Formats: sequence, structure tokens, C-alpha cells
Amino acid sequence: MSKTMYSPFQIGNLTLANRLVASAMFEYGAENGKISDKIRARYEAVAKGGAGLIITGMQAVRKAGSVAPIMVNTAYIGYVQDMQEMAAMVHKHGAKLFVQLQHCGARTWQAEGYDQFSVSETKVSETCTFHEAAKEELQKLTEDYVCSALRCKEAGIDGVQIHAAHGFLLNSFLSPITNKRDDEYGGKIENRARIIFEIYEAIRAAVGKDYVIGIKFPFSDLKENSIQPEESLWVCKELEKRGIDFIEVSSGMVGEDFSPILRKGQQALFLPYASQAAEAVSVPVISVCGYRTPEVIEEALASTKIAAVSFGRPLVCEPDLPLRWKTDSSPAKCVSCNGCFKSAPDGILICQMNKAKKKAS
Repeated sequence: MSKTMYSPFQIGNLTLANRLVASAMFEYGAENGKISDKIRARYEAVAKGGAGLIITGMQAVRKAGSVAPIMVNTAYIGYVQDMQEMAAMVHKHGAKLFVQLQHCGARTWQAEGYDQFSVSETKVSETCTFHEAAKEELQKLTEDYVCSALRCKEAGIDGVQIHAAHGFLLNSFLSPITNKRDDEYGGKIENRARIIFEIYEAIRAAVGKDYVIGIKFPFSDLKENSIQPEESLWVCKELEKRGIDFIEVSSGMVGEDFSPILRKGQQALFLPYASQAAEAVSVPVISVCGYRTPEVIEEALASTKIAAVSFGRPLVCEPDLPLRWKTDSSPAKCVSCNGCFKSAPDGILICQMNKAKKKAS
């Protein structure tokens, strides 16, 4: 059967209603690490809007690994109950919900009580240098990932996604640009990927074979001396051997030059990477970045082995875009201005273009 935007597909033992995925977008909305009413409202709008799967913005596996107190951390008292309510709300509208698990590494908040380690010694400001993570710290990190995944499972969340992209801690292990270690976690790709394998396998042992675990994977750093395609494909194939349920393929390391900003007419920027991964593995591969029209999405699904597409910014601008496209195939209203990445003062991720229009009216 041919794949279309609105045909169902499987991830693990889950059936997704369609192939339009709400990719993780950091919400800026937590209240001292806790789920807020603004976060609940955002996900209810996206669930009502017709996405078959919603992946939350990154949630910290412990408070000390957060980018700021406006990031949800999975260890606060009451987290399980809050996420039970979130899962029930999303399920009511026919969608599935995954939690994206994260430790921010060198992008962790520079304040007392927060972690100050990265893959290698890293100067993060004129007055602060994070130390190279010790093996004991990596063991504790793995334990925190396991505890977070177990809380998600207890809350009725449908699955978890390990965030290994965009320059945060796990991406910094994979990338030869940032990984300068000379122990078993550095050097060749088998070592640079070791911590990801350890975290995945520990989670799998804890949650069981039927609970969905996926990964957001950085196929390329989009810089010189990047991780190489053959290395990325090797990691994807190794993860499949170990039982990973899906791979969402992204690229790029967070920094001043990271957007990626789409130029006029550009779409599906990372589809070539996702297509390569989908050719190499049999588990579902999701392609993210730059999907703005049904025509491009349908062509991507028809011409490659990818299972689905995901997008973030268009659903900030139009949470009901998947439903709207059923009757109106005009392009997404999102113009990729990246204004939504400046939402912190608003207390929740919002489209700044929509905000300006409301003010003008």
C-alpha cells in the first residue's frame, strides 16, 4: 500500500493515525521545572490540530541538567500525575505522546546547583569552564535516563525519545568536533557512540521490549570535520540491532549559526540524510526540517523509504495545520523567521508573527 500523509503507520506496537508528527519544540513554559497550564494548553491545541504523534519539547532527566528553570524536569514531585493528565488529554484527541529526554551538557544553566560537565573540557563563558564528564558522572547520567523513562511509562506516556542532536550532551559525544576524549568514550565512532548505546540499553532493560524508545539523531553537524555519513549510518544500524523503535533524523549543532533558516522555496532540507538512514534500517525513520506543503510531503513519502515527516515551527504558527491540509492544501503560514525561538519573555512558545498581528488589530 502506498504511503500518504494520512495513512496510518506503526512504531513498535503503536499505530499512529497519520504520518504528520509534531516534532519536539522547547516550550519556554515550565514553572521552576514543572508542567504549567500554558504547556498543557499548547499540547491540547496541537492534539486537537490533528498530528498523529506529538513529541514534547526536551525534558531534563534531572533538574541539574536543565537549560534553565523554564525547562521541564522529569524528577519533580508530581511529574507522573501531571504527565498522566497530559497523556489523557492527547489521547482524547486521537494522538500519541512521546517525551523527549535530555541532558543539556555544555548548554546547562550556569548557576549553583546545576551540572558543570560536558563531553570534554569546554569553556562556556569568560568566567565558566565545564569539566570533562567523569565515568562516574556518566554512570549516574544513565541511571537518570532510566528513572525518567520509567516515570514516563508509569504516567501512560506512549514512548520516549532520546535527544542526541543539536549540540546538547549526547550530540557532543558523537561529534568529533566536540569530543576530544582519549578514553573509551572518545576517538573512533564505536567509542563516541558508546554513551548513547549504554543509555538506550539501560532504558530498554528497565521498560521492557514493548515500550517505545526512539532517538533524535544528528546525521551531520553541518560543519567542517563533522561526523561522517558512514559513521551516522553505522550508529543507526547498531541502534536497530539493539532494538530501537524509530529514528528521527535531524542535523546541525545549536549555536549562533544554527537555525536552520529556510530560504524562499526551500523545503525538506534533511530529507537526503533521512532517506539514506531509511535505506539502511528497517525501523521507521522520520524526516524533520522544512516541510511546508502537502505536495512536498507526499513526494517525500512516495519517493523514499521514510515512514513519516515531522515539523515544529509550522505547528507553533498553526497548531491545526494537519487538519487544515485535509481541505485546504495551501502552504503552511510559517515563514521560518525563527521568531518563536525568542519566546522566553512570553512564558510559552508562540509565533511572534501571530503575536504582532494580534497587537496590530
